[in-house]
Amino acid sequence: LLLALVLAVAACGDSATDPVAEPQNPEDVIFAAELGIDLAVMTKLPSGVYIQTLRQDTLVTGGNGTPMTATDRFTVTYQGWTTDGYRFDSGTLPEYRLDQLIAGFAGIVGMTVGETRRLVIPSHLAYGANGYAMIPPNAVLVFEVYLYAIHP
Repeated sequence: LLLALVLAVAACGDSATDPVAEPQNPEDVIFAAELGIDLAVMTKLPSGVYIQTLRQDTLVTGGNGTPMTATDRFTVTYQGWTTDGYRFDSGTLPEYRLDQLIAGFAGIVGMTVGETRRLVIPSHLAYGANGYAMIPPNAVLVFEVYLYAIHP
């Protein structure tokens, strides 16, 4: 009986040696209710990123309605959450390019100035098996992004 108890405790291991969680897809996770995620009303891109336009500000000046391309520089504000509702970051990215960000941010291609878009990014297009700071390994991420400007 004592041997069984010792083996059971040893099998629990510690988090430093436990294997990394498996990669996650948005379809396989439960989203915190406060995130308001309904994948059924979102568009799934070929990459696996889900997108949804939340708002298009038609009173914005400086934009001519031209959609952003993958090679444009852009200015956005954003907020990012893990699927449990933890907001891990928010801020402004002034004159960035897509190649400076996680791959899943390619979901902003096609946005126009004044648009707010929600992105649901599979773990392999976010920080993958490594995670980052407060983002756990293989986490699906949720972003809301507002496009302020496109700098061709």
